[in-house]
Formats: sequence, C-alpha cells, structure tokens
Amino acid sequence: MHRQAEAIRAAITEMVGSGGTASAPADLDLEDDGATEGGLLERLHLRRERDRGIRERAVHAFRKRHGRIVCEACGFDFAATYGPRGEDYIECHHKVPLSQSGVTITRIRDFALLCSNCHRMIHRRRPWLSFDELVGLITAARHGG
Repeated sequence: MHRQAEAIRAAITEMVGSGGTASAPADLDLEDDGATEGGLLERLHLRRERDRGIRERAVHAFRKRHGRIVCEACGFDFAATYGPRGEDYIECHHKVPLSQSGVTITRIRDFALLCSNCHRMIHRRRPWLSFDELVGLITAARHGG
C-alpha cells in the first residue's frame, strides 16, 4: 500500500511539474515483486486430543456400507481421481465440534466423511456451517440456486 501511495504521489508531482497530463501509475497489484517466506516461527498452542483409531473404523464402516470411500457432501472420490495414491484418503469431520462438546465419547456416527474442499468450506468462517447446511449449499449450487 505504501508503494502504491508513493507511485500516486510521484505521478501527481510529475503531472503538476510538467504542466501536462501524466500517464496512470502502474498497477502495483499486477507486479510480482515476491514475498519473503520460509522463516521459522515457534508456536505454542493447545490442541484437542483425537483418536486415530476411530477415524480408521469410520472409514472402514463407510467402505463396508457403500463399497467405496467418497465425500458424503459432494461425492468426490479420491481413488477415482488419483488412483492408488487416493485410496482411503478422506477427512473425518466431527458433526459436533470438539470445541463445543469438550471431552466426549466419539462414535462413528458422529463423523461425516468429507473431501478436503468440503471440510475447508465448513470451517472457512465462523459460525461454521453444519454438515446439513453444507449439503444444502452444494445442492442449491448444482440446481442453479
């Protein structure tokens, strides 16, 4: 933003000083000056405990019921798209967030199996979408609504 302000000031100064019309300043949003990344940061934060075993059981139960692993919201199939690399890849979403439930006994039925995109859309902003709200958005979008 600072560079844009400087470019605007320079263009105005040039226009006033020359008594003519200055060309528009360059669109700095289109320039690719890069950004510094890759530095190391140390973070300290709390993380909710998860049981990886319940996730595996949920995926196994879904496969047994449906014959394949797909996103329960949009139907995306990682194995169909990525072959063996995508086999059994899916994210498990707690239908009731652990941040709301606190310590709880999680059952397979407490999960929705979601592709990465659908899972991210649920958690994109607060308040988070419920699984049913997400499915409603997808259904509406697919039917032009």
